[in-house]
Amino acid sequence: MKWNLDFEWNTFDTLYALDSFASYCLENEALIQKAADEEEARFGPKWTPKDEEESAEYEMERNTARHLHDEIMTPMFRYSCIVMLYTIIERELRRLVDNLEKERGRQKLRVNDIREASFLGQVGKFMEVFFGPRLAACPEYQALCDLQKIRDCITHCQGDVSLFRDKDYLVSLKDRRAGFFAWEGTDVEIRAECIEQFIRETWAFFDWLFSELNWKIDDSWKGSKWAPPPSEAKPVKAK
Repeated sequence: MKWNLDFEWNTFDTLYALDSFASYCLENEALIQKAADEEEARFGPKWTPKDEEESAEYEMERNTARHLHDEIMTPMFRYSCIVMLYTIIERELRRLVDNLEKERGRQKLRVNDIREASFLGQVGKFMEVFFGPRLAACPEYQALCDLQKIRDCITHCQGDVSLFRDKDYLVSLKDRRAGFFAWEGTDVEIRAECIEQFIRETWAFFDWLFSELNWKIDDSWKGSKWAPPPSEAKPVKAK
C-alpha cells in the first residue's frame, strides 16, 4: 500500500493496528492449517476406505494425525485473537481520547472517573458528554458489545459457557453471528469467519467515529479488504 504522508496520525495509527492484526490472524491461521496438513500427510492413513465402516476408521485415523493442530492449537489461537482484538479496541479508544484532548483541551473529568461497567462504556459516556458523538448510535456498536461478552467468557471462564454469568446472552449469539457457537455445558467455538467479521465491524466502528469527529482517513485505506464498501462508508463532514 502506498501512503500519502500528508494525513492525520489520529486515524492512521488505529487503522494500521487493525490492518496489522488482521494480517497476523490470516497468516497464522494459514500456518496452523499447513502444519496440520503436513502432519496428516506424514502420520495419517495411507489407504482408501471401501465402505462406510472403513470410512469411519479412516476419518478417525485422519483426525488423530491432525488432533494437535485442529483440536488444540486452532481453538486456542482463535481465543487469543478475540482477546487481542478487544484489547486493541480499548487501547485505540484510549489513544482516541488522548488525541481529542490534545486537539480540543483537557476536560474536567478523566475517562476513568466515569462509573461504567466497562472501559467501552466509560469512553462512550465521556465522548457523549464532552465531545458529542454517541457511540451507541454507531451501527457496529452492538458488535463491540458482543465481542466483549465473548472476550469476558474466554478470560474469566476459560470459554466455558456454563460458568459465564450472562450465558443466555452468549448462547443467543450463535443465532446471529456467523462462525460462533455456544451451548450450555460446552466451550464456545469460534471459527475464522467470526473473527474476520469482528475485524470488519471494528474497522467500520472507527470509520464512523472518525467521521463524527471530522478526522480525515487517508485514501490508501479505502482499498483495504477490511474497510466498509464505499456505499457504506460515512463521509467526513465539511468543516
